[in-house]
Amino acid sequence: MKNLALLILLMLLPNLILANDGAFFAKGNQLIPISETNISVKKEILTLKKIKNKYIEVTVYYEFFNPKEAKTLTVGFEAFSPQGDVEGAPKNGKHPYMSDFTVELNQEKLNYKVAYVSDNLYNNAGKIKAIDFKNFEGNKSGNYVDFFYVYHFVAHFKKGLNIIKHTYKYDVSGSIDYNYDFEYALSPAKRWGNNHIDDFTLIIDNGDFETFSINKSFFKDANEWKIDGVGKTENVKGSPNSFIERDALKFHIQKGKVIFKKINFKPNGDLFVYSVNSIGVQDFAYLPHSYYQSGNIAEPKTEFEKKLLKNLPFARRGYIFQNPELKSYFEGLDWYIPDPKYIPNVNDLTPEEKKWSEKWK
Repeated sequence: MKNLALLILLMLLPNLILANDGAFFAKGNQLIPISETNISVKKEILTLKKIKNKYIEVTVYYEFFNPKEAKTLTVGFEAFSPQGDVEGAPKNGKHPYMSDFTVELNQEKLNYKVAYVSDNLYNNAGKIKAIDFKNFEGNKSGNYVDFFYVYHFVAHFKKGLNIIKHTYKYDVSGSIDYNYDFEYALSPAKRWGNNHIDDFTLIIDNGDFETFSINKSFFKDANEWKIDGVGKTENVKGSPNSFIERDALKFHIQKGKVIFKKINFKPNGDLFVYSVNSIGVQDFAYLPHSYYQSGNIAEPKTEFEKKLLKNLPFARRGYIFQNPELKSYFEGLDWYIPDPKYIPNVNDLTPEEKKWSEKWK
């Protein structure tokens, strides 16, 4: 029978992907106070940028307000351990699938430490109660480990406004169902003094020609989002009988990024972003994910399928086809955004797209 610590940890990972079906590498998270505090979050700008399908670059800008005299506070970052088809052992003492962790307070770079903890009760009178890793009897390596990480640092908050800049990277997860997925824990922001974020901005940059969905866990409808670029949205209905269990908003982005802004933001759910896997030549034309995944594409069986693949780069840019078959096909795809001003030019394609177009001649 699994011990209590592991059960608590699993409760903290609602979107866990099981071994052999995929891998949960890591999730992003808020900075949190280790002890009670009246310091509040006045502003947060959270930027998540997907680099290919490999990792997420996280950049966070915080404005904290300390209403009283200067104080010293231990601030933490909870990094949950990987699960599934992974190696969960620490790497150089740190989370194996997170890197480039930095934190800066009022233009001063801060040093941090990493603690291993076995459950979410690690706060011991404002101090972190770490496990004795050498003598720890739980799983310390393999597909499932019985601990997670707390990156922590000492922060000297002056009276009034304090600015923290925070960066790190974490690997993108995936599975049989998901081409990619990644998570970010928004709700821990409520642990600060005001129990919400006065002014919150979330920017997600998954790259151009991407289709992805975001669970409606912390927002209600598409009107709460802005597309900074060219794209459109559609609603996805969740079903208990499907791996897509929750209602979501699907984004079809031709170019640009998506932005969510909220005043007095009190998140009651966390961020889950995913792109669904597809199989087959026509499914690839349907899903505009990047060309570095072209090895997964089945060989076209007809001349028409070849034409579909050859013309995909131009369809992604909104070309209105003169060929009736191509025109009818691409207009039937929900990601297609026609642009009457677009004139196709091979020289404007990326090197990957040029190789792609040549391949299907």
